[in-house]
Parts: sequence; structure tokens; C-alpha cells
Amino acid sequence: MTLGRARGITLVEIVIAVLIVAVAFIPIIYTIQYGNKATVKINNYGEVAKLAQGLIEECKHVPFPRVRDDYKGLAKDKWEIVNQNYYPKTYAAIEKFKDTLKSLELNAQLKVVKREEIVREVWIQIHATWKEGDGTTDNAPRELRLSNAIRNPEAD
Repeated sequence: MTLGRARGITLVEIVIAVLIVAVAFIPIIYTIQYGNKATVKINNYGEVAKLAQGLIEECKHVPFPRVRDDYKGLAKDKWEIVNQNYYPKTYAAIEKFKDTLKSLELNAQLKVVKREEIVREVWIQIHATWKEGDGTTDNAPRELRLSNAIRNPEAD
């Protein structure tokens, strides 16, 4: 019985194996990278939505007589910028988030609906825009619109 020559792995075989593994991992790496970008975009959208909703919620606690006095000269069906004193906590959070998302523009407006000088409703609308800045060719601005009406229960 003759023993065959013991055969080892050649350098060429190792290089080919490494090349096959590397080519197989390229799509996986791109998938992970795309997933990370998508996660950042979703997190930014969620944070902007949270800030917009927080602004509206904070404005709900402003007494109606104060709104009436602050916006006394407001014409019917006219939108005006929301007084920053109505949402001090959210304003601070917005400014802090702008350090992370530098292109964020968040505009808050309100409209007062009155009948016989009694404030019936206060409408608040938020319009936020930002760019992700991820360097992709599709760098269109992101946008969020949110609005809410606050009804005065004492107006009936």
C-alpha cells in the first residue's frame, strides 16, 4: 500500500477563497449601511414630530384670556407666529436639537377664532423642514406638517 503525498493548501487557493468571501460580503455591507441611514432619517423624523407635538401640547396650557390679549389686533382668518413664551420648554428642546440637525427650520403659527370677542378656538399649525445631509443625490428636504385646534370650553 502506497501512501499518497500529503497535500497542503496553496497560496493561490487561499487568495481565491478570500476573494470569494469578500465579494459575498459586499452586498451585506451595503445593506447595513443603507439600514443605518434609514434609521437616522426615521429618528430625525420622529424627533421633529415629537417636538412639534410638544409645542402644541405646551400651547394648550396657555389661558384663553392671555391668547385673546396677546393677539387682540389679529385679523380674522390671519395666521400669526406663535409667541415663544407659550412653549418655553419645547423651545429649549428645539434649539438643542438644532445642534444635531443644523438645517432644521420649525415654524409655528396660530389663528384665533373669535365670536363677540370671545375666543372660541385657537388653531396651531407647525411646518418643519430639514435636510438629512447624508450626501446622497436625493437630498430633497424632508417636511413635517402638524396642526391642531384647541377649543375653549367656556365659549359655549
